[in-house]
Amino acid sequence: MYRVTVRQGFNGDEHTINSEFNNDTKLLTGKITKDVDSIDSFQFSISPKSPYYNSLTGLTTFIKVTNTKLNKVLFEGRVLPTTDSMESSGIFDKEVTCEGILAFLHDSVQDYYALSNNDLRAFLQHMIDVHNKQVDDYKKIKLGVVTVTSPSDNVYKSIDDAKTTYETIQEKLIDKYGGEIRLRHETDGLYLDYMPVIGSRSNQDIRLTSNLVSLKRTIDPSAMYSIIKPLGARAESTGEAETNSEISQPRLTIETVNNGSPFLYSQKLIDKIGRVVHVETWDDVKTASILKSKGQQTLDSQKEIKEQFQITAVDLSMIHKDVDDFDCGNYHRVINPLQAINEDLRIVGQSIDICSPGNSTLSIGDKLLSQEQYELTLRKQQEQKFQQTQVKMDQLAAENIKVSQQSQEAINTANAMKETVAKLETDFNNAGIASVKTDITTIKNQLDALGVNIGEIGTSVVDLQTFKTDQLAINTAQTKTNEAQTATNEDLLRRIEILEQPETGGLE
Repeated sequence: MYRVTVRQGFNGDEHTINSEFNNDTKLLTGKITKDVDSIDSFQFSISPKSPYYNSLTGLTTFIKVTNTKLNKVLFEGRVLPTTDSMESSGIFDKEVTCEGILAFLHDSVQDYYALSNNDLRAFLQHMIDVHNKQVDDYKKIKLGVVTVTSPSDNVYKSIDDAKTTYETIQEKLIDKYGGEIRLRHETDGLYLDYMPVIGSRSNQDIRLTSNLVSLKRTIDPSAMYSIIKPLGARAESTGEAETNSEISQPRLTIETVNNGSPFLYSQKLIDKIGRVVHVETWDDVKTASILKSKGQQTLDSQKEIKEQFQITAVDLSMIHKDVDDFDCGNYHRVINPLQAINEDLRIVGQSIDICSPGNSTLSIGDKLLSQEQYELTLRKQQEQKFQQTQVKMDQLAAENIKVSQQSQEAINTANAMKETVAKLETDFNNAGIASVKTDITTIKNQLDALGVNIGEIGTSVVDLQTFKTDQLAINTAQTKTNEAQTATNEDLLRRIEILEQPETGGLE
């Protein structure tokens, strides 16, 4: 089902190091790790029997993993430095780690740049242009789909010249405006997409009694806060601060537009979790009123209660062609009545074991819950526990009724036995002890006589068996004697016939 190929150079010829067929071309282990927020990786171990054991070179050898049943590329990337090992038993193997092609964005650094508009596509295009000027041709990227937009109040963006392109995209775009990036390898090159969510709604449900094997849910409300301190851009450097790097310039706060206080409060959350302060920073906001608006919006809409699921499930796409496969980023309906779960959840992490598919797992979440959603989840769990308790109580009540019925039947049986014993005692007394003893003695004498007769019969049987055995031996001996006598008689008759023949003149 999984084919792994290796090629020297990005455009080199492909050679198979793990076949989907049952042959000798196999890896010892192989595991793909996917996450919506990071670069894909592939770790495998290869035997020295493989002809490509010594052909895996860091950064220039490329690996591709394909699901041949779905004709789908699951991983494509380059080999990082490898590790050889030899055990005391003399066994050799090589552990190899690969990183996805999105890591190409780590191969370039950005120049200082400032842009005074809110066009994120133009901002990202500039980063891609800088990247393409520094890298090999096969690492050059075209800008693909960009659907993330910035609010109209973000009018100033700048780029630090000390970070890689990947780090800059994370810091200047994803951390501020959200969204996700994806690098696609098409026939005409590489394309970078930047979208709010990269994934789709799958038609394959993950359901108890169908394909759900195990599910573990973790809810973490520890990141909730009830007070926020919004901070904006730093003030311009003046005087001594321009020459002293140890002096940090203060950031913009909301005190001038918030009655002298730098904090915003949620009394509802204070009543629930107490006074917990959180700082949120917007480097590109230089107006206090806009900063306050952003801070209030963040406080009101915060969803920092994390709900995460670790799931092991059977991928039904391997059995049914019309079912979507599990793919990191996609949404699936997860149904488990025993844990009060029936909702669309997203695969944010995926582990694919190509050598033992049964060990593959899915990470569903982190799903961020609001306080209301958190409380609703807790209520659902309590209701589910109550229902389970009620079912157990009903079962216990039914068992109690059954036990009571059985107890009554036992009591009735015991009473009947008591009546029978009493009747026997009455009959025994009425019959008279003396007559009963006489009857018992008579029966005993008859049994003793019967025993003697049986013993005599047994002796007779033994004697008869001995006689039979002896007679068989005599018969056998007599048969042998008769056979010998018959042979002698036949020989004698033959001789007489010869003597009586006139032609021969008697015996020669």
